[in-house]
Amino acid sequence: MKVIRLMLSDWRNFERVEYLPQPGVNVVWGRNAQGKTNLLEAVYIAGRGVSFRQGRDRDIVKNGQPEGRLSLDFVSGGRAQNIAVTFFADGRRKEMLLNGLAVRKASELSGVFCTVLFSPENLSLVRDGPEERRKFLDAAISQLRPKYQAALADYARVLSQRNFLLKKGGGPTMPVWDERLAALGSYIVMMRGSYAAKLKKPAGTHHSDMSGGETLTVDYKWFDEDEAALYDIKKLKELFVRRLNEASARELEAGVSLVGPHRDDLELMIDGAPARIFGSQGQQRSAVLALKLAECEIAEEATGEPPVLLLDDVMSELDAARRAYVRKNIGERQVVITTVSRTRGAVKMEGGRILPCIST
Repeated sequence: MKVIRLMLSDWRNFERVEYLPQPGVNVVWGRNAQGKTNLLEAVYIAGRGVSFRQGRDRDIVKNGQPEGRLSLDFVSGGRAQNIAVTFFADGRRKEMLLNGLAVRKASELSGVFCTVLFSPENLSLVRDGPEERRKFLDAAISQLRPKYQAALADYARVLSQRNFLLKKGGGPTMPVWDERLAALGSYIVMMRGSYAAKLKKPAGTHHSDMSGGETLTVDYKWFDEDEAALYDIKKLKELFVRRLNEASARELEAGVSLVGPHRDDLELMIDGAPARIFGSQGQQRSAVLALKLAECEIAEEATGEPPVLLLDDVMSELDAARRAYVRKNIGERQVVITTVSRTRGAVKMEGGRILPCIST
C-alpha cells in the first residue's frame, strides 16, 4: 500500500496543502506546532475513519471554516483508489467516500488502506495500565476485521446498560443483557486472543535482536485460562455466561460488571519479569517498538501488502542503536517520518505549509 497524493483543505492548521510522498522513506521536518502531526493524522484517518487523538470530529475543521476535507489517492490491491473524508464544524456526522461511493461506517474501510502509527504517546503502552494495551489490540484488529469495530461499539453500549441495571439492583431483564454481553464479549476475546498469539513470535524476535538476547513474552490475559475455549466461540460464550453467573452476587454488590474483555490485559514480560514494573526505560521502548514492528508484519500477512508506517517524532525518543534497527527493518514499506531536526532530503513543514526539500 502506498500513498500517491494527499490533499487537505481547512484541516487543523492547514488552509490548503498537497503532499506527494515517495514510495520509500519520506521525512517531514519542522518546529513544534507547525502541522507535522496533523499531516500524519490525516493519513491515519483515511485508513481507519477515526483519529488517534482525543477530541471531537469538529475540532479537525480549521477555525472559522464550515468544513475540513481530506482526499487521499493511494495504490492498494494493484489498483489506484481514493478515500475522501469531510468533517463539519457544526457537528454533523462526517462523510466518507471510497472510490466515490458513500461509506456509512468506519469499519467498512477495514483492510482497504492500512497504516501503523508509532508516536511518543505509544510509549505509555508498556508503562501505563491495561486500558492502553487493550486500545493497542483494538486499534490493530479493527483495521483488519470489519466486524470488530462494530462489535466493540455494541459491547460498550450493552456494558453501559448492564452496569446501569446492576446499580439498580438487577431486574428481570438481566439474563437478556447477560446473553448479549456474552455473545459480543466472546467475539472480542477470541479476536484479541488470536491477535496476541500472532504477536508473540515477531515481537519476541524484534525485541531479542534489539536487546542482545532478552526475552519478551506476550500473553493475553482474559477472564479464564482455558486455551482451548479461547479459539472456540461456542465454548467461549458458555464459559462467559458461567463466569457471569458465578460473579452475580459480587457484581450486584459492586454495581459494575466484573467479567468481560473490558477488564482484560496484554501481559508483557521481559526475561520473566513484568515490563511495566521492572523494565528500564530502554527496555520498555524496545518492547513498544517490537510490538509496532510486529503489527506491521501481521497487517502485511493479512492484506498481502505492507502497511504505510507513520513515525511521529519518535526517532528522537530512541537511542542510536534503536534508530538504526528501525531503519534496517523498514523493508519495502512506505514510511513517513516527522522530526524537529533539519534533515537532508526532507520537506519542511512551517505554519501549515509544505516547503521544498532540503538538498544540502
